[in-house]
Amino acid sequence: MAWSSGTCLYKETRLNTEPAFPGSTISITLPTHDNSTFGTRTQGKRTIVTEQSSDRDEDAFAKRHLANHGSMFFRTKHEYPRSFLWRLLDNRRTLQIQAVDLDHDLTHELEANVTILLRFASPIRPFCVAFAEPDGRDAVTVFAITKANEFYTISLHRDFFLRPAASEQEISDWCKTTSLAQLSVYNPYRLFAHSNEEVLVSLDNSALLLLKRSDKDEALWDEIIFQGFAGWPSMRYLLSWRGEQKVKLEDMDLDLSAACAAEFSPDGKHIWTVCLNHTLKAWNRTTGKPGMQVDLLGDPEQPGDKAPSYVIEPAQASLMAVLNIPGGVDGALYHVVTYSPKQHQFVFWGVRDADAMDNGIHALKTEIDFIPPVDELMNTTAWTLSEFCFKPGPTGWRGTELWIRARSGPSSKVYMLRFDMNDNVAALKNAWKNDWVSVDPGPLSVEQLRYNPANPAELGLDELESFDVDVTQRWLNFLFYPGRFTAATLEAALLVFRRGLERVDSSQAKPKGSLKERLCATVSAFTSLGQKGLLNHTEFQSTLATQWQAFYSLVRDLHKRRGEHLALAFDTKSGTPWLVLNDYLSAIRLCSDPEKIALNSDALESSHAAPAPLQRMLESPEQRQVVRLLMSAASFRRGLPEHVQAGLQREVEHDILQNRSLSIVDRMELIEANCNLTQHVSDDDVSALVEGLPVQHVRELNSDMFFRAILSLGEEQQGRSMRRQITRVGLNALLTVSQEILPFNKDVLLDLLSLILFLQYEEDLPGDFDAPEVFVEIINQLKDNTVLSWMAGTMWSNVASWGPASETLLKSLSEASKSRKQLPITQTVLEGVLGHRSFDVQLPEGLHTDLLTYWSRVWLAHTFTERQDFETVVGDFMGILLVQEEYGLAFQFSRYLPENSWPTYLKGRTHLAHGEDDLASICFRKAAYNLGEQPPSSTHGRRLSKTATRSFDLDDADMKSSLIPPEQRDSFSEGLPRYYNHVLSLFERYKSYAYVVDFAHLGLQCLQGTENEELRTDLLTRLFHASIKTSRFDDAYSAMTRHTNAARRSSALQTLITSMISASQTSKLLSYPFLSLTQEVDSILLSLCYKTLNISSGPPYHLILYSFRIRRNDFRGAASILHDRLQRLKSSSSQVHDPRDERMAQCYLMIINTLENVGKEDAYILADQRVDVGGKNKFEIGKAKMMLKRKVVTLDMLRKEYQAELDRVEAIEEGRFPLIAAEDEMDIL
Repeated sequence: MAWSSGTCLYKETRLNTEPAFPGSTISITLPTHDNSTFGTRTQGKRTIVTEQSSDRDEDAFAKRHLANHGSMFFRTKHEYPRSFLWRLLDNRRTLQIQAVDLDHDLTHELEANVTILLRFASPIRPFCVAFAEPDGRDAVTVFAITKANEFYTISLHRDFFLRPAASEQEISDWCKTTSLAQLSVYNPYRLFAHSNEEVLVSLDNSALLLLKRSDKDEALWDEIIFQGFAGWPSMRYLLSWRGEQKVKLEDMDLDLSAACAAEFSPDGKHIWTVCLNHTLKAWNRTTGKPGMQVDLLGDPEQPGDKAPSYVIEPAQASLMAVLNIPGGVDGALYHVVTYSPKQHQFVFWGVRDADAMDNGIHALKTEIDFIPPVDELMNTTAWTLSEFCFKPGPTGWRGTELWIRARSGPSSKVYMLRFDMNDNVAALKNAWKNDWVSVDPGPLSVEQLRYNPANPAELGLDELESFDVDVTQRWLNFLFYPGRFTAATLEAALLVFRRGLERVDSSQAKPKGSLKERLCATVSAFTSLGQKGLLNHTEFQSTLATQWQAFYSLVRDLHKRRGEHLALAFDTKSGTPWLVLNDYLSAIRLCSDPEKIALNSDALESSHAAPAPLQRMLESPEQRQVVRLLMSAASFRRGLPEHVQAGLQREVEHDILQNRSLSIVDRMELIEANCNLTQHVSDDDVSALVEGLPVQHVRELNSDMFFRAILSLGEEQQGRSMRRQITRVGLNALLTVSQEILPFNKDVLLDLLSLILFLQYEEDLPGDFDAPEVFVEIINQLKDNTVLSWMAGTMWSNVASWGPASETLLKSLSEASKSRKQLPITQTVLEGVLGHRSFDVQLPEGLHTDLLTYWSRVWLAHTFTERQDFETVVGDFMGILLVQEEYGLAFQFSRYLPENSWPTYLKGRTHLAHGEDDLASICFRKAAYNLGEQPPSSTHGRRLSKTATRSFDLDDADMKSSLIPPEQRDSFSEGLPRYYNHVLSLFERYKSYAYVVDFAHLGLQCLQGTENEELRTDLLTRLFHASIKTSRFDDAYSAMTRHTNAARRSSALQTLITSMISASQTSKLLSYPFLSLTQEVDSILLSLCYKTLNISSGPPYHLILYSFRIRRNDFRGAASILHDRLQRLKSSSSQVHDPRDERMAQCYLMIINTLENVGKEDAYILADQRVDVGGKNKFEIGKAKMMLKRKVVTLDMLRKEYQAELDRVEAIEEGRFPLIAAEDEMDIL
């Protein structure tokens, strides 16, 4: 509904004025003039501002973020940056300037993201800031007068807003200060910039000071005085007369003849002023004297020395406009429009000769009182018109627009009237009475936040507990929804909230962490404060909800202050009005037709004729049917109980996400039955519905009516593609409008769906009404809407570029932060994924207030088209999330994926990233056949195209995200083995080797023939290594033996042997047949034996090789390796052997028993005899090089040595051993 009476056709799009990123704000302290009266001269200083808002209370927040005054300036001679927002902060001591263009040329390499803060030594006077554009220099000029009466001329080159380093030049090069002679005597009241070389200053003594300079780069100004009485300066104004009437503005006493508005005539020969004494004057620039003068309302009594009957409020912002519109009314050369606060009345003056006291100017259409009906529009008798501006018609007065901003107490509203001064009196009078349209404040205003369904403040505890998420999570979702509240607002509210806790309990430690964490900790501390004992769930939730309400009240107060109106500005080039708020910038946009219907439902439902501004929507019968249908559907759903509406939304969400395997009719009946819709429709509801439908009887309904209504929610592309790129501000505007359009469209679709679900049981429906077909279209639209809504309301940690200029910015920031995921820029998924496509759509010429509405609607509609179905689009989005490693968001987004092959594969990638290997394996297997299937060949042996066979095409599915790297793109639609090889490579990346084994087996099972020998080798290699990693040695052995490459097989064999021995799987190793690899295994084990430095520790390679040879009946070989072990034992044993060490005796016994298994003639071995180099039979450290000498060792020799070993051990046990070392190993006594 509209928030006030009158037709509502427009909405505010509120944009935050926060800096682009920390470090993008340059603060410059400006120097004072040499002859400053404020003590010592302030020196210039430049600093880079780093935003830190966690320690700002409400006062500090107000100084930094809430403006005292502000407006916009639009350049006309240079393209970019063209639109500038300026605001006065910190009690008018700081002037903030930032570029706010929505787009710029595609060839531009830099974007104007730098915010300039100009800090003055003393506050700037009210109404003493003006902007101008130089002719020969790409810059913007700022004129300002401070309370020290210093006149500043500041020339900011465009590079100041493009590159932070551009402002490093000397401040004196671009900032000039002047101490004007006249300002040393009189105080400036208002400042007006006619051009870069001409500035007007209205003085408190009623004079006008024209400043002119011939050299635009110098601060040398010529001072020209325009004064309405003889003699200058006069004692009359140097010494105030006793009893002379003055009007107060802060510290100034203003003469009643002081000019509160001034503007040059189109020919530049005159200066038009409106004075505080309710007088319009024309000053001749040549003579410097006033020509004609007239009361603003045409009162014949001319103001003289006596006190005027009415004095204009000195703070009144707008009072006059000079219009040079072709086709002047009544032969006028141009027109002057004045506004009189006395009667709230506009007067249109036709100017023929500004110097003529009589008949040089005349009021137009005096039969009409041009008074805006704000009394009726705002339902108040106490109001003021703060500002107004005109937009001339395209060829003359026809289509001229008047925009006004009216205020009543704290409330401020914007209205617009379209009229033609050449109309007859009756038509013009009717237009001024009935054709005013209003501007809705939009969903971010405090008033409309109350009606936001996501706002927990408007819900009771029972309603909160009925949702799936808890109270805290609902508050966090609401407060941290992108663009709703700034971080500075939440930080300031938290600081104030925290101070309340500290006053009650000073022992509370200050929480640390992110803003969310600190907020939750503070609310929890408040909740537990003063509680004794355990609270039940209901009490705890009630207390918790109360504390969240208390915190939100602080946020709401700050947010309300941010949304107070400051100024109305109009961009004549784009034809767009803007609203400057305390801490917002609002672009005013024309609503779409469905929005107009919703905002003006009362007027459309009335029995009276629809207001003229709404008539365009009712021109054709089809349009009238759409209007009636949308209104009937909305009224029908609003009449349902709250729980039925909530149930309908839940059922629709289930239907969208679950892919039910039911017929369309069954799905419709199931949704209707689960939410009990029909049972809650009374006979009165049915009567009201039938009466509101766009037909006389239900039998006259048809599907086309519903399809036209659904079509009205979208936008067809018109115009042509433009070589432009969007800016950060423009993308923010698109996002803000989209965040408003998406929930609105969802409500309309639910309205239509509820109507369809109810009408499906109607017996009188005609044959051409296909309810299931309409149902499917609504559900498809809701699916698209749900996905885009999630993207518009979800932040991601990555930052994607939105154009060539932004890519340059992100590259420089990445180099500074070393990671794009740590960039100090926040971005929603919708901005990141679709931001760079903002100019992929076509834009028609001549878009003005409808630009943002059209652009946003077509931007969203362009996402899902006939050529890009739902599955393809959401697959692209999911792929982008995975490429950017946004795995948490990918998991959330996966619920929107259909149950087809490629989406199932993407779900598998998501599960894999979350460590859910079993679920990932299931998804990969499920998608295997369709993704890996190879297109069949034709009868001529040629491969048919994927399109012809309707097989999977990776180029179509992964065209935009590039999730699959180029070297792996042949893994799809090229046979299952390649697909499985790709999947196991994914598991390899995450070291999930058990699943590598499984998919390697699957790949090998699908291989046929020998034509894929390279792939077979790759699969076997990966299977082998994964089996080794998971100790699945049977699989490793199998993979090793299937290698056809001898080198790979040998390497794998050695790895298998060492791995199994290290894993204490010797028995399993020895059980393998090895077949033709027996000799190679023997060689590997023998090599390991020789490489062993200390047989007392580490794997017993000698014994393993002994067992291996025994299993293969190589008894002499087994005895030989044991003999080598025996020699190692002898050489490593200490000089005094431990009698309990039986290893040598056991080794002798094993060798003897082994040789007993062969014939006597073969009971010998050839052994290597170690001989010391020096002839001394000792193996000392450092004597590593030995000479090896072969000798025959027989069974009898071994038996003798064995007996000697036994005797040695016995002697040691009996204590018969020498006290000093002998030449032999040990001399027995």
